[in-house]
Amino acid sequence: MSLMARSLRSAAALALAAVPALAADTYTVDKAHSEASFQVRHFVSKVRGRFTDLGGTIQVDKASPEKSTVEFTIKTASIDTANAQRDTHLKSDDFFNAAQFPQLKLVTKAITWQGNKFTAKADLTIRDITKSVTLKGELLGVHTVNFGQGPTQRAGYEATTKISRKEFGLKYAAVTEGLAIVGDEILIELAAEIGYTPPAS
Repeated sequence: MSLMARSLRSAAALALAAVPALAADTYTVDKAHSEASFQVRHFVSKVRGRFTDLGGTIQVDKASPEKSTVEFTIKTASIDTANAQRDTHLKSDDFFNAAQFPQLKLVTKAITWQGNKFTAKADLTIRDITKSVTLKGELLGVHTVNFGQGPTQRAGYEATTKISRKEFGLKYAAVTEGLAIVGDEILIELAAEIGYTPPAS
């Protein structure tokens, strides 16, 4: 692994993102190249969906990278399961109540590395209920690119976790023929590309 990659990892003590130790300031999530998706059981099959409006910032502490903070946010109303009627239901009080709780939030607290793979502890907030979750993920790569507006440092990550939706107040519990219509366990998959453009010398 290159020196830049090692520096990125060491500075990402709190996040699904990593930051060069000498290049402080704020890194941002590239919405066009990031995704938050989920999978949940429906009767005997599975439904997959995603949120289309997400973002995040990484505040880097140059002196103590392990104290850096990361906040990943998702607009609840941007849920998309490729079915308008179902999406409307998911935005209702049976599930996310997008009108009253317009935002989901993930804030990382600690991370341990094994090679390019990591385990992160984070606080996940849905419907203003915050629970600790564990994410398993991987650093996909680190690179500096220039698209004509100066060099930008980029890093890519992916991570997954599982939650109980009912613990977060997603209370829908309809049953048909003795079988729950919607399962309790939700698989969450995150893919994020972050970037930082250093100021001109």
